[in-house]
Amino acid sequence: MSSKAVADKTSIFVGVAFLLIAGIIGTGGILWKSFVEYTGNAAGLPEVFSGIASRAPYEEANDPESRREIIFTFVIPRGDLVQFIEVMQPKLDRIVEKTGKTARIDVSVNELEIINKLNRKLADYGSITAMAYINYRKSHPIRAVLERVFEPPKKVIFLVRNGDPATSLEDLRGYRIAYRGGDQLAGYLIPVREVEKKGFTHSTFFKQEHFSENYSDSILGLQNEQYDCIVLTSNFFFEQPESVRNSMKIVHESQPVPGGLYIVNSAHRSPFEQTVVGNFMKLGSRIQSSEMFSGMFTTRQPDEKLFDQLEEDLVNAH
Repeated sequence: MSSKAVADKTSIFVGVAFLLIAGIIGTGGILWKSFVEYTGNAAGLPEVFSGIASRAPYEEANDPESRREIIFTFVIPRGDLVQFIEVMQPKLDRIVEKTGKTARIDVSVNELEIINKLNRKLADYGSITAMAYINYRKSHPIRAVLERVFEPPKKVIFLVRNGDPATSLEDLRGYRIAYRGGDQLAGYLIPVREVEKKGFTHSTFFKQEHFSENYSDSILGLQNEQYDCIVLTSNFFFEQPESVRNSMKIVHESQPVPGGLYIVNSAHRSPFEQTVVGNFMKLGSRIQSSEMFSGMFTTRQPDEKLFDQLEEDLVNAH
């Protein structure tokens, strides 16, 4: 019988907090909190994050066009928070610069909170996974404006340490595996489907099944021998430094899978939407695929037929 466990990331997160402190000192006291709001539950955050607002500095009744910011809301694993902000903020600034407004990063607890913020006009754009879009697009007033794409195409990959004797998915029987999350398309549903396509039951095929909650911690757990095998997306793998990639090897990969989406409130159309969407695609066409979080910017117009097919394959099948 397999057991599912969530990896303990407290020490990793506290380590990131110390890096943040060093970064603030090293950059002459830049107050990064001026452009990020943590509007979710901040309980338990290290003291260094005490300056992050517990709620957004704008009121629900405000007309979005009257705000000075264009607000992008994301679900960001705590272990990736600082690095995500450092990479994303300058690029979002470039995307919105011709609107006369500034970009603001908002952190949501989950994807349903993202959708609720859009519906309440507390945010302008939300980033959600393909699975969340499939689940919520018919029950909530949301509209996809950008679909994230990758070159080479995004795939789900199973990795082991470089010296491991495994060479195929069948060789992973009895391994301890780490997925990203239990309700995610690439982070769980597709990997399980890949195992079952081989005729195995994932809960008995693996010795243990863990949820790491973010791919960075999956890699760290593999390197520290906490896991024997991990599941990543190919685009995240290729964004890693060469030394990290060389410490692992791919033993199985899926067919291409869709990326996440940027969504808006379908009942409201911003006058800046065409500019923001166009600049997203323009920036994505120039970005290097090896850049950190490059997949957040390589986008195209959404293909609704693709999501119709995914819904039929993955949702209706259950």
